[in-house]
Amino acid sequence: MTRTKRSWLAALAVSLGAASPLALLAQELVPPQSALLENATVTRITDEAEEDSAFIPAIPIAESADSMIGYENVTSNMDMAAPACDAEKMKALKKAAASAYKPLFFDNNFDYLCDPCYDGCLLGEDLKRLCVGNHGVLDIGGEYRLRFHNEAHMKPFLNNVNDNFLLQRLRVYGNYEVSENLRVYGEILHAYSQYETAPPRPIDENYWEIQNAFIDGKLLDTCNGAWFARVGRQELLYGSQRLVSPLDWANIRRRFDGAKVFYRGDAWDIDAFATRPIKKALYEWDSTNLDQSFYGVFSTYKKSDWGTIDMYWLGYENNASPFRYQTAGSRLNGGKHGVLYDIEAAYQFGEYQQANHNAGFYTIGFGHQFEDLAWKPKFMAYYDWASGDAITGNGFDQLFPLAHAYLGWMDLFARRNIEDFNFQLTMKPCDAWTLILWHHIFNRQDSNDVPYTVVNAPYPGTTAAGSRYLGQEIDFMAKCQMTPHSDIIFGYSHFFTGTYFQDQHALNPNVTDDDANFFYTQFTLRF
Repeated sequence: MTRTKRSWLAALAVSLGAASPLALLAQELVPPQSALLENATVTRITDEAEEDSAFIPAIPIAESADSMIGYENVTSNMDMAAPACDAEKMKALKKAAASAYKPLFFDNNFDYLCDPCYDGCLLGEDLKRLCVGNHGVLDIGGEYRLRFHNEAHMKPFLNNVNDNFLLQRLRVYGNYEVSENLRVYGEILHAYSQYETAPPRPIDENYWEIQNAFIDGKLLDTCNGAWFARVGRQELLYGSQRLVSPLDWANIRRRFDGAKVFYRGDAWDIDAFATRPIKKALYEWDSTNLDQSFYGVFSTYKKSDWGTIDMYWLGYENNASPFRYQTAGSRLNGGKHGVLYDIEAAYQFGEYQQANHNAGFYTIGFGHQFEDLAWKPKFMAYYDWASGDAITGNGFDQLFPLAHAYLGWMDLFARRNIEDFNFQLTMKPCDAWTLILWHHIFNRQDSNDVPYTVVNAPYPGTTAAGSRYLGQEIDFMAKCQMTPHSDIIFGYSHFFTGTYFQDQHALNPNVTDDDANFFYTQFTLRF
């Protein structure tokens, strides 16, 4: 559906980051650093602080600590108290500024602004670490994103539809740290699509909705960490995002209503949550989906010599379908002796429409980064496997994934009844640019089951007859980091249809056997 709203979103994003701050109360003191662990370290359980669909490596946050030593001589004391703003310190602050924004905005960290050595001036910094009298600290910020799509034979799955359209998204948040142990966070999202000829995807539009709205705080300090609790509407992101993700690629982001208790420690991070997904209502307020429940425990061990180890149990129930799934899995991610690896597997059991449900998935990835070569190329080879079933729909359920990041950027297939041999090459010709080339070879895992679209639905008009070979996809992406808080991406993908779709086209002409193309360009500005 075409909307008439204009580029006021961009103007609003810029105006929110204007040089004149929102002065809540002028005080002659430096706003305190965040005492809540949410802003001190990453609170989602994931191994990469800024993992996204492009697999751009994150810059680690550098913490600063200036020691104040007392001396009898006042002059000497003032000299010694001056911060050591050397090149190393300034480099660390620059990295902290560049990595301040996280995949979950309630994890953002702007403590670098409290360091007297910091002399940068980035959009939106005037609205961070604002003192609210003697009653806490406020951050105001957000993001504006603009993306153009040119799609041939792929909306919303392989078909004969061609379309060009423009997606815009605005996110605005407020993070109020009432005290060292209590915080209130709120975020709104406005997303819409323009100029399309085919109907927008469900993930393309949502008007002025509450994205996050919760209260969280510290419950208990322990010797090696602390316990926290959160209640309200919230995004969830865990591990590799293969099963639980806010799905940032979409124009709207996933969120849940519920509560969780979580622990952050030196060696372990643990989350226990009980939530319900949100039902989108385009012209009304979104509401809690009372037919569905999503709950579980997700833990990460961070002190292994082999890398990070995730262990999880996830429950997903839907009384409307109906189904009840329990998923138990683990992941090892790291590198040793020059070999990079990413290995994850999960077993899923339960009930599907009164039938027994037994399914699973695994991913095996190995690679190497050639640090001594120009552009520092990193090569990874993966094998992704997810079970199908003779009962249509009874294969592995991918839960709430970031499928876009792993099974091709054209989003043609779900992590169900799929085998994917894929090869990824990442290069950095300079600090600002990142290039990625990715090749996928898709097959059906179970020849008695059909392929599934990215939303876990059977491909329309298809049967289980014919070849297992679905086709191949080539993805290319070039990302330019224009400023620490803005970037532009250019992407192109092509899908070569396999013999399965040719066989299906012979049985049903409504099933296309044409190749598909996808070009996009995306601009993102955070403030």
